[in-house]
This record gives sequence, C-alpha cells and structure tokens, in this order.
Amino acid sequence: MKFNYTIIFAFPLMLVLMMDEMYVKLLAPENVDFQITLFNLLIKGSAVLSFTYSILNFQRMSPYMRFAFFLLTLYVFCLVFESYYKYSTFLVYPHVFLKLFLLSHTFFIYTFYKKNPYLNFKHIVYFILIGFVLHIFIVHPDSLSVSSFTSHERGAVATSVYMLMIPLLYFLGSYLYEGKFINLAGTFFVLLLIIFFQHRTVWICSAFAIGVLYLYIRFKSDKPINLVGRLLPVVFIIAVVSVISSAFIFSMNPDILAKFQENFTDIENYNSQGTGGWRYLQFLSYLPFIQDNLMVGMRFEGFELPIQFYQEDIDKPVFEDGNGHFFHSFYVDILFYVGMAGMLIYFLTMVHPIRKSFGKPQLTIIQIILLTFISTGFVYGISYILPPFYFGILGWCITILEQKNNAYQSYLKQSSQRMLARRRTQQLHPPLSYQ
Repeated sequence: MKFNYTIIFAFPLMLVLMMDEMYVKLLAPENVDFQITLFNLLIKGSAVLSFTYSILNFQRMSPYMRFAFFLLTLYVFCLVFESYYKYSTFLVYPHVFLKLFLLSHTFFIYTFYKKNPYLNFKHIVYFILIGFVLHIFIVHPDSLSVSSFTSHERGAVATSVYMLMIPLLYFLGSYLYEGKFINLAGTFFVLLLIIFFQHRTVWICSAFAIGVLYLYIRFKSDKPINLVGRLLPVVFIIAVVSVISSAFIFSMNPDILAKFQENFTDIENYNSQGTGGWRYLQFLSYLPFIQDNLMVGMRFEGFELPIQFYQEDIDKPVFEDGNGHFFHSFYVDILFYVGMAGMLIYFLTMVHPIRKSFGKPQLTIIQIILLTFISTGFVYGISYILPPFYFGILGWCITILEQKNNAYQSYLKQSSQRMLARRRTQQLHPPLSYQ
C-alpha cells in the first residue's frame, strides 16, 4: 500500500482547523488552564504568522486580493501607530488587533494554495469527522444520551458543529453529482450529528446551505444532473425515518419531541426568548457606542470601556471588566471594535468568490461546495463570531475560483495517465523471470 503523499498539502489548512476548541480540548482533555493557554497561543501565533506569510507572498495575489490585503495592512499599521502614540507601545491590546488579524488566515491559505494547488478535499473532510468523533467520545462521552439532549447539555460548541457543515456539503454534493450509497450515508450521518447537538444557528445555516447548493447545481453545474432522480431516495429515507421516529422514539421519549418544539419556538421568537433574546439584549446595550463610532469603531477605547451588558436579576456584568468585550455576533463585534471600515475589508474578501462565481458559466462540484459553505457565514455571523477555520476555507475557495481549471483534477488526470502508460509498457515488455 503506497502512502498518499498529497496529504502533506492538507497540513496548512489542518493547522487552521486545529484552532477550534474541539481539537484544543483533545490535546489536554483534563487540563483547563493548559487548554486556555494553548488556545490563546494558537490564535495569536497563527494570526501573526499568517499575516507575515501573506506579506512575503504578496506577489502571488490577484489584483483584487492585493487591494483587499493592502486595505487590511493599512488598517493594521494605523492601529500600531495609534497604539504607540497613545500608549507608548506598538501592540497595547492584542484583543483589538485580532479583530483584523483574523482575516489574515484567508490570505495565508489563499497564497499557499495558489502555489500548491494539490489539496484533496477528502483529507479535510475526514480530518474534521475524526476530530469531532474523538472529541465527543474522549472529552464529552456523557453528551451521547437522551437525557443530555432533553436537558440541552451539548457536548460540542457551536463552532465545532458548524465545522461539520463542510463534510455535510461534501457528502451531499458528491451524492448529487455521483450517486453512491456511501455519499448518501455520509450525508445523513453528519446531518444527524448536527441535529443532535442542537445549535439552532447551525440548523438554520444547514437549511440555508441546502437551498444554495441546489441553486448552484441547478444553474451552474458543469455536467447535467438528474436532481429529481437523486433526491427521490433522500425523500424516501426521510419519510421512513420520520415514521419510525414517530412510532417508536417520540412515543417512548416524548421529551425529545417537546425539546424540538422548544427549539423551534426559540427560533421563531429569536428576539424575546432563548439565547437569541440574550444576544438581542446585548446588542441593544452596545448599540449607542456603535452608532457614535460607526466609521472606525472604538478600537482601544472599546477594550477599556466597562462592560455594558448586565444580568437584570442581580445587576451584575455578564463578563468581567479588563478583558475586552465578547459579542455573540460577528457583525456587532467588528462594528464595535473597527467600525464600517473594518467591515468593508471583511466584506470585500467574503463577497469576492461569490461575486466571481456569478461571472462563470460553469462551476465544478468542489467550487460549488466551497461557495455554499462561504455563503453560510453571512447567516452564522448574525449569532456568532466567525471562527478562524471559516477564513481558512474562504482562502481556499478564492484560490479554487481564481484558477482557470481545477489544478488538482489536472494533477490526478496526469498521474492516472502516467500509471496507464507504465502498465502498457510492462505488458509489452514484461520483466525477465527465472523459469
């Protein structure tokens, strides 16, 4: 069995994925202090290294990406000079700088795979699935029970479950393109994981993603696909599972059905109950500061601002002062710290692959899957801060969209042609052997 050395090219993106909490906890399941230290080290270290790598490989970028990176660099240096002018140190509050450095992961992955376009999607998919399964069984095995589901004790944070959307879209897209039972089974397996761990924002993102995936395949696919024929088995399986669930699972455990009803009620009343109501109150607490500093945000003054969000019953700040403000919304977070100027830089980069896809008459399945995932970030960002791995996937997506052809597929095609040529040579000139 030969080693598939193309997995080497997956390491940079894997490193970005490993900044998620589920991988950090896997490295030290029982040591919380070490987890916090390691997480902060990975976040800050990777941001600086990504930014430096992008500067050194600036020439690889397309004109559009150079412009976006120039704006990012300009804003970072403005913060550096402001920090030195006001506090006599270049990096007074790293928390504020990270609001911009987060985007540097996009340019790092983009420039790396621009030079090395040999990433195999399967390596990323199975790296995520293996990591998630190990995290659940090693770190939170108690979460795999009906009682945990009904009591809303989730064993995985929202970012980890959101990461599962990458394998979900991969298996679903592969099934729609190729068929094969393994792709269909993979789709339902990942979908059940997403449902079980009850992050309602990821539920909404999944439904949104399936709609976007269908539209992209319907209007941009590079080969004809019988969507009706592919979807009939899906509808049949869902119908069978629904009947079985109603007859056995829900009847034996009515608390499960009640929990689903509660979750959907929270989604419908997002601004008055559940965690959605909590986020809405936090937004209202900081809205005056965002309005007063709309263009460039509060920056370092925002870090020093006392916590504005209080628990009404005990009149106590939700977070401790002196550690910055932690928002449950990407949009609120960016607007508060770096304003519309920072949001513009993010949007220039995030919208770029989607805008570019509209100008292409056809798209490959890999391009469609990545574009679909990137589109969900605009929905996920309403309730959560976008994680570093999102921006890593964004960089890969931009690389794939800017390629005139799929370099990795061309590489595989050339490899298979060379293998066939060797086999023909061996058939025409078999090796000598002793009789």
